[in-house]
This record gives sequence, C-alpha cells and structure tokens, in this order.
Amino acid sequence: MFILITFFLSKINYDTYGSIDYYDRYGIHFNLKGTIELSEDYEKPKLVLTNGITEIDLKAKLENDENIWSFSTSEYINDGINLEKLKNGNYYLLIKANKEDKNIYFPLKNNTKYKNITYFSLNDKKIEIMWDDYLGHEVLSFQIKNSKLPDDVYDITIDPGHDGNDPGMIVCSNGESADSNGKCVNGKTYKESDLNFIVSTALKEKLEKLGYKVKLTRDSKEDTVSTYGNMGSATSANTTKSKFNLALHHNSTNVPGGLYNIHGLEVYVAGNSKLDLAEEFVKNITKEANISVSTKKEFKVAEGIYQRLSDNGASYYYMIREVGGIATGAYADGSNKVYGKNPYYDSNDTAESYLLELGYIDNFKELKNIINNPKDYARGIAKAIYKYLK
Repeated sequence: MFILITFFLSKINYDTYGSIDYYDRYGIHFNLKGTIELSEDYEKPKLVLTNGITEIDLKAKLENDENIWSFSTSEYINDGINLEKLKNGNYYLLIKANKEDKNIYFPLKNNTKYKNITYFSLNDKKIEIMWDDYLGHEVLSFQIKNSKLPDDVYDITIDPGHDGNDPGMIVCSNGESADSNGKCVNGKTYKESDLNFIVSTALKEKLEKLGYKVKLTRDSKEDTVSTYGNMGSATSANTTKSKFNLALHHNSTNVPGGLYNIHGLEVYVAGNSKLDLAEEFVKNITKEANISVSTKKEFKVAEGIYQRLSDNGASYYYMIREVGGIATGAYADGSNKVYGKNPYYDSNDTAESYLLELGYIDNFKELKNIINNPKDYARGIAKAIYKYLK
C-alpha cells in the first residue's frame, strides 16, 4: 500500500498549487476555502479525497472568474466534510481536473497561520489532518486509524446555565415575585440555575447510556464556574476537544406570574448554520416534554429556531460565539478586561454549540412541567443528537 501511495504522490502536478485561505474543524465537520488558477483548457475541477485507489468526490462549490477558480466545501459552518464518515487509511485532499481526457491532480498549499488538527471521532477513530511533506512539496493529508478516546477528550459538553453565584431568574411557585434576598415569602423558590442543572445531569445520564462521553461544566448546584480560562463555561468544550456543546437555560418574561401569550421552546443557533440538528432538537423536545415551540417572533428563522446576531454579524450569545472560534466570530481576546480572555477565540478547531431555552419558568404551566418532568426534556435532547448522528 505504501508503495502505491508513494507512486500516486509522484504523479501529482506540483507546478501548480491551490491556495487554502481558510480551514477549520467545527463540530464533526471540516471546511476549507481557497483558490486555484488553471488555464482554460482544463475542464471544471473538483475537490477529492484520494489515496490513488479509493477516491471520494467532495460536494464542493467551485466558481470560475477568468481562470481563477474559487472553491469551498460548504456555505454552512456546520456542514462540509463529515469526519465521522471517513474510513481508515491515508488520504490526500487534492484538486482534480481533466485535460485532454487525462486526470491531473494538484496539491493544496496552506496560506493560513493554522497548523495540523487532531480529531477523535465518536466511533473510536483518530484523524490527523496534516500538512504533509513529499520530497519538499506540501500535501494535505488525512491519516485515519482506530483509537480510543484519551481520558481528557469528550464527545459532548453540557453547560448548565448560571451557577452557585449567579442563579439567573428566580421564580415563586405561587406567581409572586421573590424578595430582595431572592426568597419567596409564600410560595416555593425556584432558581433557574438549579433547574438548568437538574436537566443537565439527566441529559448527561441519557447520553452516556447511548454511548457518548459527556462533560458537565459544573458538578453541583452550588459550584461556580468562570466564563473563560482553561475550563470555563465557554471553554470546556474546546479544552476537552468535544464535538458538541449544549448550553441549557430556561427563559423568563420578567413579569410576575408570567405572560401566557409568551411561552415555549427556543433553540438558538450560530450564523450560517445548517438547521438539521436544530430541527431535531425542536421535533424531539416538544414531543418528549409535551411543550410547544416558542411564540416569540424576534430572531426567529424557523419554527422553534432562533438566530440572534450582533451588529458585526457574530453570534450574540457568547455560549455560541466564543465556543465556535473563527467559525462563529469569537472576539473575547482579552482586550476588554471585564470579560477576560477566551483562549480559543482565534481557534479553527472547535465544538459546535447550541443554546437551548427550554421554556419560560415564570409561566405557571411551563414551570410545573419543567419541575415535574426534567427527564422528558433530557430525553428529547438526547434523542435529537442520536438521530442526527445516526
């Protein structure tokens, strides 16, 4: 096999390179963008993964402007090359074009500041995405082999929103407002942070039963967690090289007793996102937890799915924006001392993040459902992930 691969590499045209100007791993997908200049006697090129024997045509978008071809693996940040579907072996990502009925392969040159990426799949594979050297020529390779997850690598990270120092919204079971100390005089007191944690622990259990390795950003209702740092709420997913990050919250109208015309599930996604997984969240959570999608109109992009962006186009919520690095426009670089520094703000190797608002806890009906049926919400989320990945 090695001899065949070496022979194939020797046949690549190293006189012309494609230029890679952007590439990343976001969740389970790998994406890249670039250009290549080819004379007009070449037929339309394509991107392929090949080892000279097996070849996979990549569904890339290619456009020609005066013999300069621009290419990208997807218009969506959570699409492109699905790393979970790749089989064992050594492959090379090349541009293939036909000239005079002969296939010519061209290599890709890394014109970014980023280096190699190591990805651990959900099905026990290790994928090294490397800029290889063949006789002084740069070649982008995918080296795939069986490998168990290292102890410090996880599949999914769950952030139970808020923490022991930040309860989020506090509601009273009788609809009254909590006092200045956050206590309910007559009714029972419920903290959003506690409800987030209850659903998160139930979700962790269900995901682990499905075979996924799961990390919580805090381990008790009383725990506190920083936003950034090495294992903060917005950084744990990338420290542990998780594929997905789920931030669980509960909404509120800030009106005592709630507003019955405002209720339901809201799934927040990053900009330029394909909605496949978000749609699974909506379908399965509403079914399992017996709730409706939100009646809220602002930022809505589909039933139950929302996309809130800042003026610069980056995701508004830091649990989506800062987790996703360059894919989602992360910008907490430490220049604003109030927020601190996200060590992954400039990363091209990040988790795919979602923020789930599981209902309005100042709505009596939804609060009762959340209190009595947290495992139903967890089951819906777990089913969505399982169906999406399978």
